[in-house]
Amino acid sequence: MVANCPSWMHYCVDWKDWSPAILAIGMAAMLIALVFSVVLLVLYRKNTHKLVHMRQHYKIFVALIICTALRVPWWGMNVVKYENHSPPDVAQQMINRICLLTLYLSQSFYVQTWLRVIIALRQYRGENGLKWLFIIMDSVVSVLMGVEIIYREFDKAPESNKKIYKIGVYFIASCSLLTCVVYIVIGSVLLFKLRTYFRCNSKTIMGFVIISSLLSASALSRVICLFQDFIFGHHIKNSNIFASFAYLLPDSVPCICILVMQTMTYVVEYKKRQPLDNQNENEYVY
Repeated sequence: MVANCPSWMHYCVDWKDWSPAILAIGMAAMLIALVFSVVLLVLYRKNTHKLVHMRQHYKIFVALIICTALRVPWWGMNVVKYENHSPPDVAQQMINRICLLTLYLSQSFYVQTWLRVIIALRQYRGENGLKWLFIIMDSVVSVLMGVEIIYREFDKAPESNKKIYKIGVYFIASCSLLTCVVYIVIGSVLLFKLRTYFRCNSKTIMGFVIISSLLSASALSRVICLFQDFIFGHHIKNSNIFASFAYLLPDSVPCICILVMQTMTYVVEYKKRQPLDNQNENEYVY
């Protein structure tokens, strides 16, 4: 252990060169998102629990709560560097992978709420098949991520030569790229239908475009950072730039955007069911 490491922090090698401001912002953003997610889940369960189509939203909150709850300590662990394959190093890597997986699933579940609007119109055949496509896609990603989390710990080679590690990084980058493509494709279809069939006003359209653009851009920023060797021909030298665009923004932006949209959905659904308060409870199920 190096002398400048805290005496109480075992397996510490050195201080990490990430800015304390970035670490603090990351922890604060995830803590806010965690509290926001828990509050919304409680509200959804209390006031929309009889609405069958709200079950998809519960999945979003569960995934977000797991992601943000683990991201808070993960940002704190990045204050220092740990010895390779030491318990805190292994724990940090596993927490990171679980957070990436649950964030991916929360975004997948959220996009599937867009599909509900598209499928409700039933303008094209085969759209119901997209439900199964997402189920298969989420299952494959989850299994592969689980295998990578466990198997990579057996690769004891130096980090620069870790083939399993690199494959895992490229796999995560591919998942982010897939997320970006899904946002663009499904978002474009939904935007077309909002304009054509729902005839939404310009503010609603603009709000959806902004949210979907932020979600796509945040996923793309992680893709660029993780595929840095292919894109730039070398690693990003500034560690703070890497931390910001590979972790801070791709984590914070989707969480906040999804929670904002979930809040709007809750307000709409709550207002819709208010007139039914004195009627048969079965009328809430649709």
